[in-house]
Amino acid sequence: MDSTSGAAKPKYGSLPGLLGILAIGFALYFFLKYIPTMEILPSYTRIVSNLDNPGHHVLWFLINFTDADFYAGPISSVFLLAGSALAWFLSLRKSRYAGIEICYGSARIWPWLLASQILSLVLTQYAFGYLELFHEGMTWVPTFIVLVSVPPSMLLLYGPGLKNLITVSILGAAICTPAAVWIGTATKAWGIPGPVNNVFSMVVAGILAGCVCHVLPWMDRVEIKPTGNRNAPKENCYSATWLMRRTVADLAEPLFYGNEIGSIFLLAGVIIEWILNPALLTGGAMMLPAIILSQFISGGLGVFLYAGKYEEKGWYATYVPVVCTAPACILVFGPGRPHRRTPG
Repeated sequence: MDSTSGAAKPKYGSLPGLLGILAIGFALYFFLKYIPTMEILPSYTRIVSNLDNPGHHVLWFLINFTDADFYAGPISSVFLLAGSALAWFLSLRKSRYAGIEICYGSARIWPWLLASQILSLVLTQYAFGYLELFHEGMTWVPTFIVLVSVPPSMLLLYGPGLKNLITVSILGAAICTPAAVWIGTATKAWGIPGPVNNVFSMVVAGILAGCVCHVLPWMDRVEIKPTGNRNAPKENCYSATWLMRRTVADLAEPLFYGNEIGSIFLLAGVIIEWILNPALLTGGAMMLPAIILSQFISGGLGVFLYAGKYEEKGWYATYVPVVCTAPACILVFGPGRPHRRTPG
């Protein structure tokens, strides 16, 4: 029983909030499906087939920041980083508009996380030269793995600092993409979807990096000073607005940001990019409307079902189907209704 009200706690989250987030998802679906589009930006195929172009190198670098969301768009990535920077700034200023505090309530570490992601991606793309795999016939290379696994996770675990930053960035570049490429090659004959291989490679890379960091004598745990933002409104995990905010924030979770401002900026960038050339996003699969709808449905249902876990633990992994199962199924099986087999 709730000691303050004497009433039993709700079993689930807000139903009006769930209906609201579903309405937004369907609105985005129909908007993207029927809005006129252009071909101003280069397509995904054009980018990867002309990577000798320095400008395309930059575009591929940016694409990585939204690859885990299945968007893979450079403008979307710029918008995501801009929104996340705004969320970080508002948290430091102790603003009531900062939203769900970025980096799991440890906003002060966000610049360090971003630095580790940029440094590890630079090493992956240039020092280790994994973009050369495109010249060997590959149409996609999992360079994004370093952004969503070893560097940010180890930095959150050990805290900020130059030694920690350099160590986790090098480890990420040395382990993540090779693990993903090797696992993907080993399981290719079994027909295992790419997202499954990617997640498994993150597990392998995380375990290896964790073991290495544990024995390195210079990897000291550094405390992350809290922002102490007392102006932020008290969260009610059973309110409609919280469910909608939390669902949107899950779009920024793969990069360890988890803030609705960053996600809103991300969606704005995605819409702009889709209008300027839909063949750029989602690897040219042209399935963005269905992917976004699947994310809003799976994310909204997850937060609705496990709102109590958020209240109990402070955080719960409702983002997993948003950036894994739901969009992966859309890419594998398509967005349409399955065809029925006719007798005989």
